[in-house]
Amino acid sequence: MHKLVVAILLLMFCRASGQGNQLVQQVLSPVFVVHFDYNSYQINAEAKRHLDSLLYLMKHETLRVGQISIVGHCDSIGSNEYNDALSQKRGQVIKSYFTAHGINDSLVTSVISFGKRKPLNNNLDSLKRYNNRRVEIIFTLAISPERNTKPIELSAKAPAPLLDSVKGPTLDISKLQVNDLLELKNINFYPNRHIIMHESKPNLAVLLNTMLANKTLRIQIRGHVCCLPDYQADAMDQDTYTEDLSLQRAKEIYLYLVDNGVEPERMTFVGLGGKYPKVREITESDKTQNRRVEIKILSK
Repeated sequence: MHKLVVAILLLMFCRASGQGNQLVQQVLSPVFVVHFDYNSYQINAEAKRHLDSLLYLMKHETLRVGQISIVGHCDSIGSNEYNDALSQKRGQVIKSYFTAHGINDSLVTSVISFGKRKPLNNNLDSLKRYNNRRVEIIFTLAISPERNTKPIELSAKAPAPLLDSVKGPTLDISKLQVNDLLELKNINFYPNRHIIMHESKPNLAVLLNTMLANKTLRIQIRGHVCCLPDYQADAMDQDTYTEDLSLQRAKEIYLYLVDNGVEPERMTFVGLGGKYPKVREITESDKTQNRRVEIKILSK
């Protein structure tokens, strides 16, 4: 059975209005798409983890929400009447989860059900039907012009301390050849952002130690994302409002290494979007495998 997972589709446009010193722009910004198991409207533990990350951003005003619209959908199996009711239940369970976790009920302006009437695809296989079993959570965000030009931070980010000597573990690169790929494990970012989670810093420090210990090592940092529709090359970065999340994440690792004393000429970075998935995306584990950062050895 497919797990309910959170994938991110992005939609962005601006609405301008002159309101003196008040907020002068509204941005309709990410459409968060929550997928469901077959014939179910229950939220499982994995989905709750993703929704909780979203709630964190909302409560800390990283997402300054003006209003929320919730739209439920189903796959093609079953009658219109049955799927209309099921998609309505899926929308209501998302609304209830928000309000149960402190989101003002008045922010949710509508819960709409389309049943099986607005599929994303032709429902011809299990993966396509899975993609159609969804709830779209649409946010209208109110922002000032100043916020629109600056990356969003969860908190002030202090400069990383420079390391004068190698301390801690390093990667074993003795068997690696030029053009070999090395995947960085457990390097996690905040959802839809290029900001590295604090708990990932010790793992990133292993790469730093390796670069400091091997002065002739040159690398390319390669960012990958998951969960993209066929028409989208890369995901939206919620910090920069640019559709290059894989590039921004690779760049963030590059900057971390530079800030800690690695010579910039020894490194390049590239964002590859969803161009090179490792596995077909069905479960959350599949998506995790595709959402990754790799290191390509350029020279030793």
